[in-house]
Amino acid sequence: MRIQLSTNLDKMPVEDASQEWSQTESPYLPVARVRLPQQEAYSEARWIYVEGLSFSVAHSLEAHRPLDSIMRAWLQAYPVMSTVRRQGNQQPRYEPTTIDQVPA
Repeated sequence: MRIQLSTNLDKMPVEDASQEWSQTESPYLPVARVRLPQQEAYSEARWIYVEGLSFSVAHSLEAHRPLDSIMRAWLQAYPVMSTVRRQGNQQPRYEPTTIDQVPA
């Protein structure tokens, strides 16, 4: 995973997604490598369970929440889209609070 830091708010404004950030002024920096071992991810029970989950950046730590106005708009859209999808699939919306709630 790589990130690009805003090194000059005048040239790299966080609130203006139309402004292209210079890779010369702020090159992308590697910050993490994600390695996932091969696994059997979906039993039938887990597949059914995962179909009812709702994924949103709003579920992240406060320090990791989106900064710009476009992402904040998505924070408003995610719950609405989730509700519409649940109604269309006739599935209840639920949010697990521990890994123990996820079927094997």
